[in-house]
Amino acid sequence: MDSVAHEDVSWRLFDNEDLVFAYELAAVHGARWWNVTKNGSSPESMISLISRFAAGVTILRGQTPIGIGTLSDTGSAGTGLFDIRVVDDEHSREIVGRIVPELIQSVFAVSDIRALYHERFENDPRLLGPTEPYWRTQVIFPSYALIEGRYESLEQRVLWRDEFQEVFLPLVDAPK
Repeated sequence: MDSVAHEDVSWRLFDNEDLVFAYELAAVHGARWWNVTKNGSSPESMISLISRFAAGVTILRGQTPIGIGTLSDTGSAGTGLFDIRVVDDEHSREIVGRIVPELIQSVFAVSDIRALYHERFENDPRLLGPTEPYWRTQVIFPSYALIEGRYESLEQRVLWRDEFQEVFLPLVDAPK
């Protein structure tokens, strides 16, 4: 069996004590987390933007934070921007994907959101786990940002509530 499948990964609601960890993630991801770093990389600027997210969770391996999930840009259109950021190691990226269906189901369960958007640059790691194939490309912005000396395109994808729940609700609700 895969040791990742048995590893203790959980999440909790984001609180003020997690701001330092979120800032550290934003500093590491830099331009790749453009909706947090767009006003500069000062701690005040990034923490101000992070604190305005509609909702956030801290993803833990044991008791150690390894990532955060955020929901932002929610409004009357019934949509929101879903984002996952994780510490920069392959093992953490692999295990975070396991809980993405649970995080998405939580968003849909407590809100009227009918669709989630997710943005990623072309060289970003794929962190959406088993939900990855169900996200549909809405638009690609070519050569959107200069990252590490190279222009990268930004892809915006959408996941519809009905499609997600049809596939994943039975799995999320299954006994563990």
